[in-house]
Amino acid sequence: MFRNPANRQLVRAINRSTILDAVRENGPVSKAEIARSTGLSQATVGAIVPSLIERGLVTEGDPTASGIGRPPTLLQLDRESYNVIGLKLMDDHIVGAVTDLEAETLGQSERPVSDLDPASVVETAAAVVDDLIQIAGLGRERVLGVGIGMAGVIDTNQGLCRHSPFLGWRDVPIGELIEARLQIPVRVDNDVNTLALAERWFGVGQKVDDFLLVTLGRGVGFSVVVGGNVYRGARGGAGEFGHTVVGDSDELCTCGNRGCLEASVGEPALLRRAQELCVARDLPSPATAAELYAAASQDPTLVDLLSHAGSNLGRGLANLINLFAPALVILSGEGVVGGEILLGAVETELDLHVHEALRGSYEFVVEPLRDEAWARGAASLILDAVFESPARSRSIPLWEWDAPP
Repeated sequence: MFRNPANRQLVRAINRSTILDAVRENGPVSKAEIARSTGLSQATVGAIVPSLIERGLVTEGDPTASGIGRPPTLLQLDRESYNVIGLKLMDDHIVGAVTDLEAETLGQSERPVSDLDPASVVETAAAVVDDLIQIAGLGRERVLGVGIGMAGVIDTNQGLCRHSPFLGWRDVPIGELIEARLQIPVRVDNDVNTLALAERWFGVGQKVDDFLLVTLGRGVGFSVVVGGNVYRGARGGAGEFGHTVVGDSDELCTCGNRGCLEASVGEPALLRRAQELCVARDLPSPATAAELYAAASQDPTLVDLLSHAGSNLGRGLANLINLFAPALVILSGEGVVGGEILLGAVETELDLHVHEALRGSYEFVVEPLRDEAWARGAASLILDAVFESPARSRSIPLWEWDAPP
């Protein structure tokens, strides 16, 4: 019986990816140790390693004495051989980061956005990428790709922004537009999904196959990792946790519905309600979330506002935990900075509403983040394409696109 050459190529791509990830995770590591940890034969490992070295992804260290026979040569990831770039697209600015192959940030750049027309945003994004390439000091051929994170419903497979309320976009092929401008591979995803990838590869989510990431700030974001994979749903629509209905709120949300979690917990909604409460009592109104948190330390009415918001968020999180039974729950974003009152109410609701059988089965982590962390997360979208096995992703890793069969 004849075997399909395409199948042989896919098997070889899977084996190369498996070996590369073993080096990334365990290096410095010998070929024999790679074979043991991956289940591949030593002959297969020995045949594939030279191609990884030739491509500059893996380097050989000095042999180490093992006590018996010829000392083995240890392999490790050449983290500086290539760069990846991540961009966080927002309605008023674009922030970017360039990283090595282990997501260590080598430099950052930021440019304002004055025009939300897609063509103008593409040019601003290209300028940020040019800044970062210059900072990294490598040629464009050493940039494996550009990852883009943005709020909204993003169809990653199509590189399509189906709907971004902050940018006012519908069905914009932003990935295709930026890739054509840069002549560098581009991948686009919801920004919270890119953060989840960063946590999975390099953060608190390492070696955790099932976890939830919720972000709090201008909106309420959500990403779920199941079996080690980000779940995106049909056409990238999964994760609209902020538009689930919790509590008894009748507040009008930016999406047009009433009672959404985001209309209770999002920073614009909190600030609007705080300003109404302060004006009614002839008190100075907070203009920023930081001012709101500071004022709440002196004002029981604002304490009640934040506590109520935290209770709604906590009940929503409890629902998610009861649905997904994760090993880890990460609450992140700029909205968690200084929000001790809100976070205390969240934890109280988790204690009350998480199913008894699931209590103690998960870790709850609060992780404040700045803009550059979002950009680093977007870079992890490319790193995911580099290290992900074709067996799971059903696509060839970026560095395999021109590889021989």
